[in-house]
Amino acid sequence: MARPVRHDADYFPFYAKDGRTLFILENKYGCKGTGFFTNVMRLLTLTPDHHICIKDEADQLYFYSRCKCDEVSGAEMLLMMVKTGKLDRELFEKAGVIMSQDLLDSLGDAYRKRSNKIITINQVKARYGLLPDETPVTGAETPDNSGDNPQRKGKERKGKESIAAPVITPEETEEKEGPFELPSKEDIVESSPSWIRDKIDEVCKRLVRENIYPEAVNYVLAKRNMRVSERALLHALCRVHISKPKHPKAFMDKIIAIENGNYNEYEHCQSS
Repeated sequence: MARPVRHDADYFPFYAKDGRTLFILENKYGCKGTGFFTNVMRLLTLTPDHHICIKDEADQLYFYSRCKCDEVSGAEMLLMMVKTGKLDRELFEKAGVIMSQDLLDSLGDAYRKRSNKIITINQVKARYGLLPDETPVTGAETPDNSGDNPQRKGKERKGKESIAAPVITPEETEEKEGPFELPSKEDIVESSPSWIRDKIDEVCKRLVRENIYPEAVNYVLAKRNMRVSERALLHALCRVHISKPKHPKAFMDKIIAIENGNYNEYEHCQSS
């Protein structure tokens, strides 16, 4: 079985010497600034294609939850990172997209032996309609942002998306793609780790958007920092969506207690 192509990374270099952005954040916000800066870079590293769109309010809530920060100070620190050039200004101001050229440069070693090249700022700008169609885009072919396992036939979206696709609101997305579809047990077992992470984010955003089970979202965010299989977390999230329990935390605990060992054993077998 071929190894799936990855568009994320497991680490980013964190240099001991302060840069300008980190120095300013620490000077104004103390350790809170250090934590926010680090969590933003970690999240961008783990996210397929290393950019995050927070134009939608639900996406903003989820982003600040992942960064362990309140919305007010988080928005101030994001703006500061844009002003110092750590985040791309045009993407942030025109499309609500968080992306860092410095981070892309630092991830060069992680992509050095891969067949696919790291995405470029211009490719993402073209995706969000910030570059005209005739503008040449340098770099590798734009990778699929879904993180799907290429071995899973029938799961991929049909046809090629335009590289200069316009920004689509959540309401328009639901109209075009139809009702939200939860992954099956087969999907969870067979898909790549990056697809699993992406799908967890998608389900959590749906829960936030529908304003249901916020405790389930917080539960997942907390468990992600522990030794819990992300496949088991996604499995538990889907069961919450389907069963609608009165006590989702206790419900998810029971599922994870059963499934965590099974999924960890499966991933161990796959990697050996």
